[in-house]
Amino acid sequence: MIVVTGYLTIDPEKRTEAEAAIAAFVPQNLAEDGCVDYRFSWDTLDPNRLNGVEQWESQAAIDAHMASAHMAEFMGAIGGCLGGPAEFTAHEISSSTKLI
Repeated sequence: MIVVTGYLTIDPEKRTEAEAAIAAFVPQNLAEDGCVDYRFSWDTLDPNRLNGVEQWESQAAIDAHMASAHMAEFMGAIGGCLGGPAEFTAHEISSSTKLI
């Protein structure tokens, strides 16, 4: 399994636009083969930081996701909403244990 974590810094004046882009984008990702979960949530300490976490079954699933038309559409929409840095990192997970 591959877990992707990261964030987008959103221009506060573009928050509504960013939320609309995400609302259209996330359901398409969840329907993709190999997508286990895909979430965005606002950071409780920084109101302009939008945190993301994704779970994928394989690198091939991520590659297909990155090449999808809806990913290109989202990148165009969210790009105009950025107000600072954005960063995402993939983590290859060999095992996990439920804590709670």
